Order: sequence, then structure tokens, then C-alpha cells
Amino acid sequence: MRFIILAAILLAGCSSTIPSFILAPQVFLSQSNQLQQAQFAFAVTDERGVAYSLRVRNGNKVQQIATSNDVRAQLEQTLSQALIDQGARLDVNSSTQMTIKIAQLQALVEQRTLEHVVTNQVALTVQVQSSQGLLSKTYSGDSSFTAPFKMDIAAVERELRVLTEQVLVQLLQDGSWQQVIKEQ
Repeated sequence: MRFIILAAILLAGCSSTIPSFILAPQVFLSQSNQLQQAQFAFAVTDERGVAYSLRVRNGNKVQQIATSNDVRAQLEQTLSQALIDQGARLDVNSSTQMTIKIAQLQALVEQRTLEHVVTNQVALTVQVQSSQGLLSKTYSGDSSFTAPFKMDIAAVERELRVLTEQVLVQLLQDGSWQQVIKEQ
């Protein structure tokens, strides 16, 4: 009986665990009046064709890992606060609708014998539907880095978060969609 319990413990210790991968970008812009008096409905949708945010390839083995947190809800909360800080009034009943679509948000890791290569890809599309029609614009960014030995999941999380924050700032500071929102 002891042998069976010991064998079960050893086998459980040898199984590969799925790492926790969290993506929680934040945006820190100074408060402004850029969107003062702008009122619109706001939402974030996840339009990615893949259900994971981290893909690790080690030889012929590929592991696809979704985030431990709800990335869509996290981005919606972060962007809602940033829009409010710029003076916007978010109203679900507004006829003007702004939607941020997550088109791509992933870290791709290629694990090699003595190093790993990480490629990050982020693409977000802003769509503003108003009485004037539809405005659609995509903001994106790529980054990559190589590091020695085995992948450090915290470093991969950090680099993808930083890239996502850069794309969010680029999106929030673009005046083209803001002009359409303010003209309503």
C-alpha cells in the first residue's frame, strides 16, 4: 500500500503543470478634457482566432496557454477608466457606440537548447459607429527578445504587458476616432 501511495506522489510530481499566465495592462495618462462632453457606449470584444495568449514550442511539442485572468474584462476596465479620466461619459444607451476589438494578443515562445526566443504581437481595432457612419482603425505593435536558457514566464508576461500598454496609449492618444466621438 505504501508503495502505491509513494508511486502516485512521485508520478504527480513529475507531471508537467500548466503555468499561470496573467495579462493585466494598465494605462497611466494624465487627466485631460480631450473627451469632455463626449457621450458614447463602450465595449471591448475578443475577436482573436486563437484561444490562447501564450504558445510555447519546444521541438515538436507545442503548448498553448490561455491567460489565468479574463483579458477582455481587464482591457474593458482599464480603457473605461482611461476614457473617463479624459472626460468621457460612458452610457450604454447612447446611439454612438465605440468598440475595441482584440484582434491579436499573444506571446510566441520558441524554446531552444540554450536559449529561448519570444515574439509578442498585439493588434487592437477601434470601431466607432455613429450617425455619420462607421470609423474603423487598427493599432498594433510587435516586439521580440532572446534570452538564455529556459523561458521565464514572468519576463514573458512583463514584455507582453508592456507592448499591450504601448498599443493602448497609441490608441488613446489618436485624435481621429476622438473627433468622430466629439462631433456627436
